[in-house]
This record gives sequence, structure tokens and C-alpha cells, in this order.
Amino acid sequence: MERRTRLAAYIVAVNAGSMLLAKIAPGYPGAGRWTLPGGGVEFGEHPEAALVREVYEESGFRLTTFTFLGIGSRVYEARGTSGQLHAIRLIYQADLAGEPRVMEVDGSVDDARWVPIDELASTDTVDLVDEARRIAGLT
Repeated sequence: MERRTRLAAYIVAVNAGSMLLAKIAPGYPGAGRWTLPGGGVEFGEHPEAALVREVYEESGFRLTTFTFLGIGSRVYEARGTSGQLHAIRLIYQADLAGEPRVMEVDGSVDDARWVPIDELASTDTVDLVDEARRIAGLT
């Protein structure tokens, strides 16, 4: 059985009672579901540099200040294989305002928007959103 580890960094941003989310694009695991802006740390890349890069690509926001909140960790059965994926997720918080827009063409997300926190329970989100809300004290 193949086992892999993936390190990623994500942002929790709340503005006027809404949380910034990004919709996973077709062709990616979880397509059509909503997640936090952020993503994988490339080999040799500092996690905070990955956070800044990914948040810009997926929402158009340029992070200048942010705070580390905590670490999420989960093991998944990898889709389409007999292997497992250990997802280690660094969760940060930032104050952002304005209208998001996806900057990366043909990337892993195809939409970004502010979703009212009181609508999250009825929004099709990935488990990361709930985990990050718990870490950020937003539950």
C-alpha cells in the first residue's frame, strides 16, 4: 500500500459575518465543493510563501499579514488507488476585505466568494472548512 504525505497551508478569513471560500474546479478531487483558499507547499518552499502564493492564485488577495492558528491532520484513502494520503494542513488567519476573484487560469479552483457563516451548514464544503472553523474558534 502506497502512503503519501501532503503539506498544505490555508487561510481563514472572515469579513462582515462571511467566510472566504473557494470552489474546487472540475477534474480535481472534491470538484464542485467549497474549501478554504490555500494549497500545497512545493518542495523547498516555505509554508508561508506557499500560503501567500496560493491565496493570491485562488482569491486575488495579496496577503501581507497573517497569524498562524494551528495544524490539522487527517489520513484519507487516496481516490483511485489502494493507498493512503496523510494531509497536514497549516491553518492561518488574516483580515481581508473586498471582492475575491480567481487569478490562476485552469487551476484547482474556479470560483471564490464570501459565504455567510450561518449558511455554511447548508453549503457543500470539504471537511477542511469545519476543521479550520474549529481551530479558529468559529463553531
